Amino acid sequence: MKDWLEFLIKTSREVCSAIRPIIGSASASEVVGKGAGGDWTLKIDKLAEDFIINSLKKKNISCVVVSEELGIMEIGSKPDVYIVIDSIDGTTNAIRGVPFFCTSIAMSRGNFIKDIDVGVVLNLSDGTIFYAKRGKGACMNDRKIKTSDRASLEDAVIGIDFSKADEKVIAKLMPLFRKVRHIRHFGANALEICYVASGSIDAFVDVRSMLRVTDIAASYIILKESGGLILTPDGKELDYILEPTQRVSFIAASNPIIYDNILKIIELGK
Repeated sequence: MKDWLEFLIKTSREVCSAIRPIIGSASASEVVGKGAGGDWTLKIDKLAEDFIINSLKKKNISCVVVSEELGIMEIGSKPDVYIVIDSIDGTTNAIRGVPFFCTSIAMSRGNFIKDIDVGVVLNLSDGTIFYAKRGKGACMNDRKIKTSDRASLEDAVIGIDFSKADEKVIAKLMPLFRKVRHIRHFGANALEICYVASGSIDAFVDVRSMLRVTDIAASYIILKESGGLILTPDGKELDYILEPTQRVSFIAASNPIIYDNILKIIELGK
């Protein structure tokens, strides 16, 4: 593939057109199977994923597909790249008609998240697109983006996913809840990380070890190319293997200062 970024952008936009007729409809939530990640696969997820897979096949692209629904599948002969797909991130929003859900596609040269070269995240409700290519910066709708420089937690906007978190995780996060005035969670983690990349929010925290690596693969490179950082809760680079069952914990931050401030607050909750 000569231009991976162009292909992933085009495919994402075509997915948007393909699923638009069933967004918010009863048929969108029809269960059609069980995904490799362990969750039920809904009709809207399958429709989007099938479209992406068919696009790869039509272009005769040799690759290893890593998908939350499909699992791992080789296409073509002697594949030397990985295509990491979350066909619909924020499925509940999509089937309920809440306008915050996306498709997320990444291309990686190796089978670890640190090997990702290209990422595209498209908000399927309004067409807003985020994308990045290693070493080339990140964009939103063809405009270069960068993270915020806000350092204070008191007036920061922080996204936190604590859905189904156990009591120990909630206890760890409680000091952060008390400190930060503006807590958010919109229901599509890949898109929320992109909002950190664009400077709309200042950080996004998910320390539940429940999110899959497929959910954040594309937004990972988008955030890094916008000047942000996404690290483990103990300050290490993400070193997760690209498998649909791989679970992750991370803090995505706009800058090192706000990351350190979040980490200090979370540690106080131990």
